[in-house]
Amino acid sequence: MNSLNNDNQDLINRPIINDSDEFSSATRNNNLNRNGTGSLGTIFLIVNATLGAGLLNFPEAFDKSGGIATAIIVQLFFLIFITSALVVLANCSDITDTCTMQNTFAGLCGPKSLIICGVCVAIYSFGCCLTFLIIIGDQFDRVFATFYGMDYCHNWYLSRPFITSVTALVFILPLSFFKRLDVLSYASSIGCLTIIYVVWMVIYECFIDNKFSKKTIHIWPGTLTEPLQIVPIICFAYQSHMTAIPTYACMKERQLSKFSWCAIISMIICFFAYSIVGTFGYMTFGAGNVPSDILQGYTDKSATLTIAIIAVAVKNFTTYPIVLYCGRDAFMGLLGWDIDTHVVSRIILTLVWFFLTLVIAILVPDITPVINLLGSLSAAFIFLFPGICLLQSTLKRDPQLFMNKNRVMIFLSVIITALGAFVCGIVFVEALQDLMMRQSSLKKTLVSSLRISLGKSLCV
Repeated sequence: MNSLNNDNQDLINRPIINDSDEFSSATRNNNLNRNGTGSLGTIFLIVNATLGAGLLNFPEAFDKSGGIATAIIVQLFFLIFITSALVVLANCSDITDTCTMQNTFAGLCGPKSLIICGVCVAIYSFGCCLTFLIIIGDQFDRVFATFYGMDYCHNWYLSRPFITSVTALVFILPLSFFKRLDVLSYASSIGCLTIIYVVWMVIYECFIDNKFSKKTIHIWPGTLTEPLQIVPIICFAYQSHMTAIPTYACMKERQLSKFSWCAIISMIICFFAYSIVGTFGYMTFGAGNVPSDILQGYTDKSATLTIAIIAVAVKNFTTYPIVLYCGRDAFMGLLGWDIDTHVVSRIILTLVWFFLTLVIAILVPDITPVINLLGSLSAAFIFLFPGICLLQSTLKRDPQLFMNKNRVMIFLSVIITALGAFVCGIVFVEALQDLMMRQSSLKKTLVSSLRISLGKSLCV
């Protein structure tokens, strides 16, 4: 009887390795002989992938959620699941011996799921890259409109299409061809430093001339449905799960315990950054007056603000290649291309991806509908995919559920998956409602809000 129990215990604890090349990107080398990022580089990659476009929308999210306390509490609630999902994905990548989300999902759920997850990753990555370029264009528009004049775009060398194209070609495209994610850890460190300045600037703008004392702010919501308004922006802002497995695969010492600490520290950093910007940005403009892009709401012509605007652009320069890496890898996986052998195809796909997002970004004036629609997929990456992966990995390790801890894991996976389905539904409905409202009022765009805030008309 003891021998039988020992055999069952060995079966439960034995890792699940999928031998099919279809589900595995590459077999991991010995940790002592591999190159990659250390713990600090991993934190930079996670923080840089997480802190992005959502930072500019968080003050408006605080306003819509009904108050400061509500927004912080809702954040903390979701942050527990968000951080846990990062660890779950890393653990599942160890179980299946894979290096991307779509391959991990396929290794646990079968080959058909590879297509579903791969398509989701590709669509979300493309949307994020599009958003980053839109934000870059917004920041330069603001700088030129403030310091050059409202007719700046009559000069072709200051126009949005030209400036966005040139800066993207110079700063983004050269970083987009790498086949390993760890190379981008150095650029990510620069992106993280720029965010520190932006956070400081928002605090400074709040206290200058005691702006916060003249505004009406709320602490708690007036209705029970108001806290749900912050859910889409939380899902979009904290979504780094798509890059979690590639980041984990690039660690020099690929150990789940080290990655877990890196994920926890990274999410704490992001929480404080989002909360500080959300709180002080909301206090600066007051209830009902917060712009969708916080930096576009400031009207002063100070060097402090100008540096912050440029810092946001630099931050998006460093984040775009990370997201492109994940989307390109997913697309190549759907086509059956290997990243090492199909070098020319990888380069061509990178160029097509880059120029397609660039053209679309030049033609789209507002980022809010994009963020809301992507929030639905973000919820799937944060909750649905990790929940399903946790369920499948637990059942494959212990089909009979001999161990109590595995029974708890099954319960948690069901909770996470159910929460994910609920959040996806909420985010999608809110996104559709917002899109319909904007279609009925086409003048409510980022450009028109700039006209109002600056008191003049921008040439378009």
